[in-house]
Amino acid sequence: MKVTCTKFDAATRQLDIAIGLLFTDGDPLAVRTLAGAAHGILGDLAENQKRGSSWRTQIINDSGVSKKEALDILNAAQNYLKHADRDSETTLSFDEEENDHLVFIASIECGGLGHPLTFSMQAFQIWYLAMYPETIGYDTDPVKTSKRIFPGLATKERPQQLEHGHQFLERVLQQNGLL
Repeated sequence: MKVTCTKFDAATRQLDIAIGLLFTDGDPLAVRTLAGAAHGILGDLAENQKRGSSWRTQIINDSGVSKKEALDILNAAQNYLKHADRDSETTLSFDEEENDHLVFIASIECGGLGHPLTFSMQAFQIWYLAMYPETIGYDTDPVKTSKRIFPGLATKERPQQLEHGHQFLERVLQQNGLL
């Protein structure tokens, strides 16, 4: 069967699969590859709409290092997973929770493009804000809502955090006829 899609559709599909894998404690390398690819596409689409408008550009500008250094840091894991011609004997080490932040930034980038977020992205953002309330502020309405949905989430062990996210995602998808 032939697959046809736009760049935006490809990115949202990759991000939705990354979210599903993350919540089921799937391979962090697969999550990183999919989320990194989606983040790259969505950032490029945002830059094509309006130069300097992507979250990626804002992160680079706020980093305090050169654009090249910032991009090297942002893309280190994805580049490692894509290329073997430069560093075939090296190893990769990263904290799997970095994937949480990458998925969140990619989902924010998606919303910034003016498209509605998928149900998976919406569910992930609610989970993420309960996990990392400092991202937008403890007293903001979205964080308060997230903490009501996921009370004490940040104090649980990682497997339980992911399981709560997975259960919530399944409920959201079921309620919307997607499961």
